[in-house]
Amino acid sequence: MFKRNDVHIEASHKKKRLITVLGAAFLLLAVVFLWIVVDAAQAAQREWEEIAQVFQPYEPYGLVYREKENRLYYRGELVRYFEDIVSMAHYLKWPNQNGTVDVYAERDIAGELTGVKAFTQEEFSDRTPSMKTAGNELIINIDGGISNGDIEEMVKRQIAEAYEVYQPYGLTYDKESDRLYYNGELVGYFEDKQIKHFFGPFQDSSITIYAIRDENGALTGLDVEGAAKQ
Repeated sequence: MFKRNDVHIEASHKKKRLITVLGAAFLLLAVVFLWIVVDAAQAAQREWEEIAQVFQPYEPYGLVYREKENRLYYRGELVRYFEDIVSMAHYLKWPNQNGTVDVYAERDIAGELTGVKAFTQEEFSDRTPSMKTAGNELIINIDGGISNGDIEEMVKRQIAEAYEVYQPYGLTYDKESDRLYYNGELVGYFEDKQIKHFFGPFQDSSITIYAIRDENGALTGLDVEGAAKQ
């Protein structure tokens, strides 16, 4: 009688231990899975933020990148195809399988960005067959090297190009540090409200700068706070 009870109790204990072990294992798997999901989401968010920086120079010309959708819009229309060809060794393309407009960047003889235009309806139709198998990935070619994921160098080149307009007023972008400087001093925060652009904030500098534009949107100067007097 006692032996049977002992066996029953021991079996019950083993069952409880097994349930505890299985529960702990399931919890561990759930934590690992959650970590993988969160890590993937953070990686995707970082990539979208980098892509957003790539497309900031085009915003004044009506081309807007929406991070939540990871897609481009041109004057409110979903972009199917975008290209910015500086040269055969330096270009950016983004083909997608759906969208209502194909657009391209315009540049002057010196290679400076001057606008964004839509392809004609005929050109849109001619491109349609090739878009059916589009990979929906940003394609960047810099000096002969093609990259779909690591776009850091392209981002820095685009930022440097975008900030050339502020250089006459003392604001410059340094690619090595990936930071802004005002007359040689590190900048903590910069904002050009009219074109909905900002850089920062950073805690290692108290210099805050705001772009000043006239009623026509032309840059006329900088409002600088916290910089040493020149």
